[in-house]
Amino acid sequence: MTEIEYEVREQDLIAFNEHQLKDSERVQKTINRHQAMVPAVFFVIAMVLLFYFKDIPSSIYVGLIAAAWGVLVPLYLRWNIRKQLHRMITEEEKASSVGRHRLRVEQGSLVEVHSGGESKLPWSKVLRIEAEKKYAFIFIGLDSALIVPRATVSTGNLHEFVKAVDERIEQAG
Repeated sequence: MTEIEYEVREQDLIAFNEHQLKDSERVQKTINRHQAMVPAVFFVIAMVLLFYFKDIPSSIYVGLIAAAWGVLVPLYLRWNIRKQLHRMITEEEKASSVGRHRLRVEQGSLVEVHSGGESKLPWSKVLRIEAEKKYAFIFIGLDSALIVPRATVSTGNLHEFVKAVDERIEQAG
C-alpha cells in the first residue's frame, strides 16, 4: 500500500488550469501569433525603412518595437490568463480543494482523505496520471484532476506513488 500526504494551495489550482490551457490550440495560436507573426511584420517594416527609405533611426525604433512585442506581449497574455483563472476559482472550489490531503493506493481503488472526509475512487474511473516537474495530476475527468504539488509532499515517496498509480490504471484499463 503506497501512500502520500501533501497540501494543495490556491496557486496549485491555478497551475492546473494553466496546465490545461497549455494544450489549448486557440491559446497557443494567440501566443505564437504575438510572439512571431506580429514581430515579423514589424521587422519587414523596419527593413523597408532601412533599405528603401534609408531611414536608419526609424528602422532601429521599429526593430526595437518588434523585439519588445515578441517578448513582452506573450508575457502579458500569460499574466492576464493567470489573473482570469484566479478570478474564476470559486470559494466553494477553494474550500473543497485547498488544504491537506492524503492519497492511498489500494487494490480496488484510490483513496483520498481530506477535511471533507474519505472518498474511494475505483481505478476504472481514473483516466491517467501526468507527472511534471512541479506537479503530478491524477485525471478523474476530462477537466478535473487530483493535484499533487511536489513541493508540499510531506509523507511518502511521490515517484513510487506515481509508478503505483500508473500500474493500477493500466491494470484497470
